[in-house]
Amino acid sequence: MKFLHYFLCLGLVATVLSCSKEDEEDDKLPAPPKDEQNDSIPQNPDDNFTNDDFKYFGAELYTKETFKYGRFEARMKMAYAPGCISSMFLYYNDSYMGNGKIWNEIDIEVIGKYPSAFQSNIITGELTAKVTSEKMHTLSSPVNSDYHVYTIEWKPDGVTWYLDGVVQRATLLMSDMTYKQVENLVEAQSLRFNLWASSSVGWVGQFDQKNIPIAQYIDYVKVYDYDADTDSFTERWTDDFDTFDSSRWSRGNWKMELVTERTTNVVVEDGNIVLKLTKEEK
Repeated sequence: MKFLHYFLCLGLVATVLSCSKEDEEDDKLPAPPKDEQNDSIPQNPDDNFTNDDFKYFGAELYTKETFKYGRFEARMKMAYAPGCISSMFLYYNDSYMGNGKIWNEIDIEVIGKYPSAFQSNIITGELTAKVTSEKMHTLSSPVNSDYHVYTIEWKPDGVTWYLDGVVQRATLLMSDMTYKQVENLVEAQSLRFNLWASSSVGWVGQFDQKNIPIAQYIDYVKVYDYDADTDSFTERWTDDFDTFDSSRWSRGNWKMELVTERTTNVVVEDGNIVLKLTKEEK
C-alpha cells in the first residue's frame, strides 16, 4: 500500500491542512509518509478526479515511537471501495525528504480494484528511484465483510506477511539479492494505518463518491520486539482501543490526493479505533 509538505509519487506537491488548535500536537510530530503510488503501474494524467459538490476527508493513525525489526499484528476489518486504499504499514519517517534520504517501507494494502484481496509490498531506494515488489493475496470473502488478523514480521534476514496466522509471503535475504530490498531495510520505522482515495484509476479503480462513507475498523494492535540472540519475539505492548492513547498514537492532518486527512476521522467506537473516509458538501 503507498503521505504535510512532501512530493507525491506523481510529482504533485501536497499542501498542509491548516490545523485547528486541537491539532497542534499532531502537527509537531514526524512528517507523514509520501503517497506510495505504485511506480510499476502506468499512470494516466487524465485520471485525476474532481468534484465540485463535495470535499473528501480521510484518516491516518501512526505511532509516535519507531521500531527497527519486530512483529506487528492488528485485528482489522479493512475498508473497501473502488478508488480507495485501506492500509497497515511500516514507514521510515524521513523517506519523503529525498536529497540522499533512503526510502524504507513495508506494506499491507487493500486497494480499490480488488474487493477480496490485499497487497503486500516493500519499498526501498530513494524518493526519485524507488524499488517496489508488490504481490496480491486473495481472501475467500470481501475484506470488509469480517475481521482478520494481519501481521508483518520484520527481521534482519527477511520480511513475512501473515493472514490469520497463515504465511502469505516471505521475502528472505538470501533470495532477495537482485534488488537487495531486505538488506536495504535499515532504518527504524513507525507503524501506520490509513484510509484515503487516489486519483490513479490504473492502480485502484475509478473513485465514485456514491460509495462514501467507508470505514476501517481496528480491534487491537500488538507490537513485539525482536531478539536477535534467540531469533524470537517478545510482546512490547498491546492496545485494545478502549480509549485513545495520545502518548502512543498520533493522527494525520494532511492532504493525500483526493482527500484531506483529518484528526476527527480517527475515533474510538465500541472498543475499536475507526478510520473513516467521509464526504461533506462544499
